[in-house]
Order: sequence, then C-alpha cells, then structure tokens
Amino acid sequence: MVRSRWGAWWFLVALACLGGTASAADYRFADDARGPDLWIYPERDPTPVASDGVRYLGVADRVDLTGGQPAWHRQIGYEVVAERGLASAGQFSIDYQPAYQTVVVHAIDVWRGGQRLDRRQQSRIEVLRREAGLEAGLLDGGRELSVTIPDIRVGDRIEYRYTIHGYNPVFARAYHDYWSSRFSAPLGVRTVHIDYPSDMALALPDAPKGYGVARGERNGVQWWELRGVGLAALDEEEDTPASFTDSHEIEISTAHGWGDVAQWATPLYPGRFENRTVATEWIQRLKLDRADPVGSLERATAFVQGEVRYTGLDMGVQSHAPNRPEVVVERRFGDCKDKTQLLVALLHEAGVSASPVLVNTRLKAAIADRLPSPLAFDHVVVRAELPEGAVWIDPTRDRERGPLAARAPLAFGLGLRIAPDSKALIEVPAPFPARPLVDVDQRLDFSEKDGRYKVDFLVETDYRPGSVENVRDGFDSEGAAGIGKGYLTYMQNFYEGLRDKRLPVLVDADQDAKVSEAYALEWDGEADGSGFGIIHFQVLDWVPSLTEQARKTPFSLGGPRYGRQVIRSFNDGGWNIENGEDVVENAYFHLRRVVEIERNMLRITVEWKRLADEVPAAEYARLREDLRKARDLLQYDIDLDAGWAMPSWSLQDWAWPLVSLLTTAFALTGFWFLRTRWKVAGMLFQPRLTVAAAGASHRLAVGAALGLVCVVVEALFERGGALQLKPSALLWGAVVGTMLALALRWAFLTAVLQLAMRVFGHRVPYPKVFQAYGLATVPILVFTFLAMVAVGFRLHWLDGDYFVDPVRTPAQLAAVLLLLTGLCWWLASLAGACAGIAGTRRRKGALVVGVSVFPLVVVATLVVVFLLPG
Repeated sequence: MVRSRWGAWWFLVALACLGGTASAADYRFADDARGPDLWIYPERDPTPVASDGVRYLGVADRVDLTGGQPAWHRQIGYEVVAERGLASAGQFSIDYQPAYQTVVVHAIDVWRGGQRLDRRQQSRIEVLRREAGLEAGLLDGGRELSVTIPDIRVGDRIEYRYTIHGYNPVFARAYHDYWSSRFSAPLGVRTVHIDYPSDMALALPDAPKGYGVARGERNGVQWWELRGVGLAALDEEEDTPASFTDSHEIEISTAHGWGDVAQWATPLYPGRFENRTVATEWIQRLKLDRADPVGSLERATAFVQGEVRYTGLDMGVQSHAPNRPEVVVERRFGDCKDKTQLLVALLHEAGVSASPVLVNTRLKAAIADRLPSPLAFDHVVVRAELPEGAVWIDPTRDRERGPLAARAPLAFGLGLRIAPDSKALIEVPAPFPARPLVDVDQRLDFSEKDGRYKVDFLVETDYRPGSVENVRDGFDSEGAAGIGKGYLTYMQNFYEGLRDKRLPVLVDADQDAKVSEAYALEWDGEADGSGFGIIHFQVLDWVPSLTEQARKTPFSLGGPRYGRQVIRSFNDGGWNIENGEDVVENAYFHLRRVVEIERNMLRITVEWKRLADEVPAAEYARLREDLRKARDLLQYDIDLDAGWAMPSWSLQDWAWPLVSLLTTAFALTGFWFLRTRWKVAGMLFQPRLTVAAAGASHRLAVGAALGLVCVVVEALFERGGALQLKPSALLWGAVVGTMLALALRWAFLTAVLQLAMRVFGHRVPYPKVFQAYGLATVPILVFTFLAMVAVGFRLHWLDGDYFVDPVRTPAQLAAVLLLLTGLCWWLASLAGACAGIAGTRRRKGALVVGVSVFPLVVVATLVVVFLLPG
C-alpha cells in the first residue's frame, strides 16, 4: 500500500481516510455509547491556524480488538478561523470497503455560541466510487462517503465521529495497521488508543517525538495509548525520500518478526497449477523443458511480461492474495501478485525453483526500519534459481529482451522471500552498472562564413536496460513528432534560436535503443561574438542546483547510477585549449570531466556516477557545495577564433624532448672527436675531406651500405606510426613500397647531381656519385634517430590525426626541429661529398647542390605541406 502526501487544504480528507484496501458498503447513524472526549472542546486553544484558515484541535483514533471483529473509531475536531477555511471545513470523507466493512456515523456536530447543532440528518452524504489506481490499471472496489455539512460559519467548531467495523479477512486473526503521527498542518491533540485481549501478542512502537505512552489493563483487557499535544506541522521539504516520510507513521502488528509475515503469505502463493490440462497446454505452448532451464525461464518471462497485461481487481482478499494461475492465464491480465503467481507456476513446470519476494518500491532498503507487517510491502517479484545462480524478475515490467545477465537489476534494496523457511529480509542484488545506462555521443561541427557562425548538432543517445523502457514507451505513445517537439523545447532552454533539422529517430536493438537527433544554430559573429558554451545538458539534468537554506530532512538524490555524455567539437581553425581532467566526488556521487584535443577535434567527456539514493540532512551543505562545483564543469566556454593551442609546459611532457636534445649534444661532441678516424663522424664535420680520402683509397662502397640503411630507417620512420597502432600485412607492404620509392629517389637525385657536375666541367662516373650520395645521408640517419627519441619512439605522434595536442606538442616540436636540422645538415654534407668526389672546392660543391637537388627538395617540401590532404 502506498500513501500519497497531503496538502493543508486536504487535511480533513487525510484525517478521515482509513487508508486500507476495501470496497464500498452502506452506512448508518448511531450514537456513540462512549460519548465525546471533552478534550476536543477547549475554551481557548493555543494551536496555530493552518494555511487554509482552520485550526485543527484534535484527532483521536481508537481500535477495539476485543470483539468478534476489529472496530476502528475516529474522532476529529476543528475550528473555522477565517473565511478561506469555510470550503474545506464543510466537507469530509470516509473511505471503506463493503466486502468486509460497515460504517457507523455517530456524530456530525457544529458548535456555535456554546450550543451543539446535530447535522447528521441535514448533511448531504453521497456514496462515491473512487478508484485512485484506475489509471495504473488497479481496481480495489473502494467507495467513499462524501459528506457536505450545511451552514458552516466563521467561528464554528466542527466535530464528527464514526466507526468502521470489520477487517480484511485475508489477515485472518492477525491485525496490522498504521496511522500518521503528524500532518501537514499543526494539531492540538493527537491520540491513538488500542484495546486488545490479554493473550494477543501485539507489537507496539516506541513513542514518536512529542508523544507520551500509557498502558494498562482493565477488566481483563489490555490497553495502550499514545498521546501528543501541540504537534507542529510536518515540514516535508522538496526531494525528501519516502523513508523519512514513512518514519512518521505509528505502526502496530501481531507479527513479531519477518518470519511471521512469510508464514502468513506462504499459503497465498502455492505457485502450482491445480488443473493439469491447463498446465500441459502451457508446457507445450511455451516449450517448457527441464533440460533447458534458461530458455524455459526466458520464454515464460516473455509471455508473462508481454502477453499478460497489468490490471488488478484487488477486491476483498485479492488486495493481498493472488488469483490462481489458471484464472490469470485464462483472462490474460493480473497485477503484480497474479503475474508472479503465474510465472512461479510456469517455472515449476520447467523444473526451475522460484519464490515470490515481497518488496517496497518506495522504501527499498529502508524497509528494514519498518515494523514487520504485510503492510510494509507494496509489490512482489520473483527469485528463480538456475544452475548459474539466482535470477531476479519483475513480471510487471515491459517485455525484457536479451540475455538474463544483461537485464536491468531490480532496485528494491531488501525483500522478504515467501517460503516456509524464510525468517529475515534478504538483499535484492543490484550491482553497479558496467556500462552507462544513458550514454550520449554528441558531435558539434563549427563553421564560419562572412562573419556568421554556424554549428551543426548531432546527438546520439544510447539507452540501456533500466532506462530504455521509458524511451520506447514515449515513442510508442507520442510518436517521433511529439517526442521531437519536446526535445526541441528542451534544447532551446540551453541554446536560444536552435532549430531542428529533422525528427528524432529511434533505432531499437535487442536490449538497447539509440535515439538520434539533429539540430542547427547560427549567429552573427559581429553582434554576438565568437564565443560558444558547450553544455553537457544531459548530465546537468542529474546534477541539481540546491538552495542555500539549511535542510531539516534527508535529500533524495536522483539521476541514473551511471551516465555519460561525450561532446566532440570540430573546428577548422583548431583549438587554443590544453588537455585536462577534473573530478568532484564524495560518498554520494562521482563526476569526472576529461578535456582532450586531437588536431581540430575538442573532446569533452563527463561521467556521472550516483553512489547513494539518500543524503542525510547533516551532509546537505557539503553536497550542495560539491554539486555546485560539478555544475560549473558542465559548461565549457570556447572562442572559435582562438586558434591552435600553445604547447604544454609540464615537465613530464618535456621529458623525452629534453632527453633527445641532451643526446644530440653528447652525440655531436663525440662525433667531433672521431671525425678523422671514422667515416660516419667525418661525414658530419668534414664531408669533403672524408669523401676525397675514401675515393683515393677506393673505399667509397661503404656509401652504398649507408644509403641502404638510410632508406630502411626513413621508410620505417614514415610508416612506423601506423604499424605501431595496427600492424597488418598491408602496412608492411606499404613499408616495402616506401623503401623502393626512396631507393628510386636516391637513384634519380644521383643522376641530377651527375648532370649538374658535367655542366660545371666535372665528369664523375655515376657509381662514384651514387656512393658519395650514400655517404652524405649520415646526417639524415643520425637526426632521424634523434627525432625518434624526441617522441619517445611513439612515431604515430607525427601522423596528421595526432599532430595537434598540447601534451604532444613539446615532443613534436623537438622532433620537427631535429628533422629540419638533419635536412639542412644533409644538404651541407651532400655539397661536401660532391666537392670531394669531383676534386674541387666546397664552394663549387654547394653550387652544384644549389642548382640541382636543393630546388627539388624545396618543391617537394611545399607540395607535402600545402597540397597533400591531411
């Protein structure tokens, strides 16, 4: 049973409602043999006036359990203080159930000027059929006596008394009930009095705050009474969890433990078909097979969830007792009790052991603080035992899809298994999701033309079990047009002037569903500037903005347990932004934002993890501050004209570049001292003399070997990044192709050099020029290796897709500097090699290179930088 929250103007209705499951019955008038309690009529009542203009003087509940059936007596008194109170003061209602209850109205009195006016006969009493759960598919047959009192004036005091005889026979000789200890308006006096036989084992609560307890025995009858005086209004703040609201209830029960409740419920859920013909029919229809427990469970669950509609006829004992599975399967409808009973019976035919489990959808784990009673529960689910372990099923869910292990867990905290050996509440497991339940991938494409900026939005949201059900229902009921209208209105709250480019599209998969949306936004750069706010709107919904006032009650924290929103923004002008990570976390939530730059893409990822359902009032101030910090991270302001990002100045990001520069210094120093003894070092510092000496001693052939090594190193350097990321035979083929291309370049440039030498009067054989060229590649070999060191041998950092990133920029700058140095040094070495092989001055060698190879190198560099894509 779930009770609603009452406003002050509904106070009279709240006081008059029994709140149980019942159906309508006739009423009669009869005097109360005990007479009125005089405490309801004080001469001067200090009770504050409620917001509806009424002063509520007293509410007395008396339950008599000593007779053949329970009798519940209620007495209420209040005073009309202001004209605005006339409407509510002149009406009250009584809810009851005719299948097992009768109503006796003892008094409807108006006190005016010290005189009692009996208004029983003059009052208009209507018997109404009120089905509060009609829209949810639940009918309990309850009726209501709606009483309208005539001639109510300011200053009148109204008092009415009635008794409801009878109690739900589903509980047999047991008794369970509860009442409110506080209301939404201040109250002068509140009493709850119980008379019960001396041999009745009745569990009674401790006195709530502001109440006193009295008890005793009279004529062999035990009595117990709670009395509270001058009770303040119940201050229910917004987002107060149900566990706190229900803590203000006064409970009594004949159950002395959860085992008593399980013993009471076990006979109601036999979980078996009595009619074997019906059982055999459904075994065949659903292919229930003891050799296939998992498949049988999936098919039985799909049938009960999808083909047995949710409708409850909860009249009489059916308020707590389910119908037989034969009845449910024949009429194809039922409430949670009926659908559970049917599923357990079907699983029994498949050889799968299953038990009903009582849960509370509002209190969840806080049910452990309730008094053991059947009234502590408002829902029932199924726990099935498979060889792989227990499986939990809610038969009232929409038909679930996919493997059992991937379905959304039941978030009910604790439950009571209905079985003879059940003695205590058990945990309803709900492990933390491995994947986000709501996963948003958003793309923003920025462009600018003639001073006007435009951004195209593509929003794709993956909904997973636990969140996907509402999305499917929304598209089914409203259609894409209705959903799109709501989505656009929602998005325009963040981006004024946004327009949709098409209707949203739902792509429904086996378990998940994806919703795709597309929008566009344009603005005038001169009038509104080049700034833009990237807003993680989905996460913003889960991170509330809290008030500054101190809180008296716990706070209910919402949002999914795990959600994520990734926004990728593309700008041709690049981003002047550094990578970064921010985290806000406490015992109740964890929020993490990661900012990353990859070339012209800015990616901002925000993850939200809700770690608790409730936050104590004492932690509210800290929660508010942390939520404020979290909300500050959910808008990222950018300037579309800011350009490329500056390099990182973090020492960690400069580690490899510094190592490469230090290595360069040590290597060149060593090569300087070895320049006369080692050809490799000689080609760096005295290439003309080194080549001339090699030619004189007929040792130029070493140049061919060095050239081949350079071809291999250059090819690996150019293609190594792709190989590091994803090696494949195709990429290795590309490496071999690059080697061949570089070898052909070597041969071609050798011919160009030979021709230039002839123009300047030097006839040198092609093989000697070819070998001298090979010797001159030493600077390329050395500085290419040093560039590899600069990027920490992460060669893909020099590929186009990875080139722009503040973190990588120090390494990339060092590598590019070393490569340019190697290129220039190679040209100088090549000039010296040409002079050495031709037996001329260095100046002549430089002239040869300047008119032949150098222009080709310049042209090739310009083509690579400006003309090739990427």
